[in-house]
Amino acid sequence: MISELFYIVLVFMVLSMIPCVYRVIVGPTIPDRVVALDAMTTVIVVTLGVYSFVQESIFFLDVALVLSIISFIGTVTISKYLDEGTVF
Repeated sequence: MISELFYIVLVFMVLSMIPCVYRVIVGPTIPDRVVALDAMTTVIVVTLGVYSFVQESIFFLDVALVLSIISFIGTVTISKYLDEGTVF
């Protein structure tokens, strides 16, 4: 029963990525695309966490942690580049 509920949650998480992918592809400005990409990685991290719970495995949590760190660093770097025109 609980396992089936988590699979339904995973389906909804995948469906919630559709607007993010649309905004990354069609986004009129670069900041819109950056925010959409950040939202998409957040959905992926949560999906990995739920999937890790369903599979009773901690290996996906490591992947989720690394992905969230890379996403944060990438968002900060792109934001600084768009604001100042240089990264360093």
